[in-house]
Amino acid sequence: MALRIAILTSHPVPYHVPFYRELAQRPGVELEVLFSHNHGVNPTFDRGFGREVIFDVPLLEGYRHRFPRNYAWHPGFAFTGQINPDVPLAVARGEYDAILVHGYATLTNVATLLAPRAIGRTRILIRSETTLLNSRSPSKRIAKQIFLRALFRNIDHFLAIGSRSREYYEAYGIDPARITVAPYTVDNAYFAGRSASARQDPGAARERLGLPTDRPLFLYCSKIVPHKRPLDVLRAFDIARRSSRCALAYVGLGSAMDDLQREIRRLRLDRDVFVLGFRNQSELPEIYGACDVFVQASEFEPWGMVVNEAMASGMAVCLSDAVGSAYDLVRGNGAMFPVGDVVRLAQLLSEWAREPARISEMKKASDLRIREWGVEQTVDGVLAGVRRAVDS
Repeated sequence: MALRIAILTSHPVPYHVPFYRELAQRPGVELEVLFSHNHGVNPTFDRGFGREVIFDVPLLEGYRHRFPRNYAWHPGFAFTGQINPDVPLAVARGEYDAILVHGYATLTNVATLLAPRAIGRTRILIRSETTLLNSRSPSKRIAKQIFLRALFRNIDHFLAIGSRSREYYEAYGIDPARITVAPYTVDNAYFAGRSASARQDPGAARERLGLPTDRPLFLYCSKIVPHKRPLDVLRAFDIARRSSRCALAYVGLGSAMDDLQREIRRLRLDRDVFVLGFRNQSELPEIYGACDVFVQASEFEPWGMVVNEAMASGMAVCLSDAVGSAYDLVRGNGAMFPVGDVVRLAQLLSEWAREPARISEMKKASDLRIREWGVEQTVDGVLAGVRRAVDS
């Protein structure tokens, strides 16, 4: 008899779709993905990018899904922006053997996690991006302890996206035996394949993109917003390029774009820094493949899926210690630095710019590490967690 699994999540996300497809193809699994909001399916205004966005990769193919009716007065990502009573009712009726709920940030998610289960008893699992890396006030920590310990009592099993995620669950009293790692991953094969041409001939790819071909090239690829600290990267690069020939490219848009452009002019970096603007999903592999080192300086980044993308496209990585993925994915393929430490970041960029051979070795290490952190491992982890919950 097939294992009936539902996944409740806010909206179709390009990162997660390959996981849904792989899970749907596993023998003995009947999967249904429930989207509580339709963001990104049609052209939608994205506040982070500051523009209308529609993803240019297929999001709804290869797996069964539906959009339960959303009764929210103002549909969106606020707590009350997703109110889909059909979902907790389906859990109460025992329509699934297990439901995996992605976080607890909406009313629908919390109602589902707390749904009564007298009939047919659907097992409830949670998979969340939350970590202990971001600081909270004492009052918030106390409130979360009270709320989450009560909420977690109704959950059968916990799926960690990485080591910092496991640490988070344990901090709220969850027995390690009730936690299974289901790593946060992207479609490695997609990025490896789409970046192959640029990796084989980076000079030609850089010419197409309007990037310099004669020096190591660092890349910032994310929303240009304050908490991702794009100016830290720029200022560190400004220090590094004084002693080492190198260049920096930015991909993204956001509320700090004007500040970034002003700082580029102030530091007279117009010939060394290249701002490519917003690029859609299908354009990113070529950019990754043409660049050398991916830099993420965020002060708050529970995971950072762009790190996976960059590594799958053959890049070395340089990540702040506030980036959750750094603790699982940095393995001889780059380095971590203290968030906000521009001097340390500059030292790393300068050292690597002087040693192209070292960058090449770090790129090879990225390729080896990311092979162990793919969609297949995610599905294996999810199914292991579901079976433990169902058998408990």
